[in-house]
Amino acid sequence: MRRTAKLLLLVAVMLTVGAGPGWLQAQMPASPAAPASPMPASLEGTVKKVDAATSTVRVSSGLLGLFPRTLEVTSDTQVQIEGRQAILTEVQEGAKVKASYEVRNGKNIATRLEVMAPPPPKAPPAPKTQ
Repeated sequence: MRRTAKLLLLVAVMLTVGAGPGWLQAQMPASPAAPASPMPASLEGTVKKVDAATSTVRVSSGLLGLFPRTLEVTSDTQVQIEGRQAILTEVQEGAKVKASYEVRNGKNIATRLEVMAPPPPKAPPAPKTQ
């Protein structure tokens, strides 16, 4: 019993020490003098929705598409479909895309949206001859 209690105490101390600096940093507000720089990111996934009225595209990515992300498309966003220049309204739902974006003021601003070519259809198997 004493051995188990000591082991639990040791694990608790290790977790506290390991998580302490990260927790403390997360609790501290950012310095007001620090400039707010955009955070670049990218994703690959499937277009779930294109909304031309709000200039947004919703892309699902990750395991089974469980991590959707809405990207705002601006006039500075480079949109390409199979290597050619395009506009947001040409992007179709269900298309596979690679996207680069920046997080600015809590919004995901797309810098590049590349629609990948669909895979070629599989040829039917040839009939067996006897």
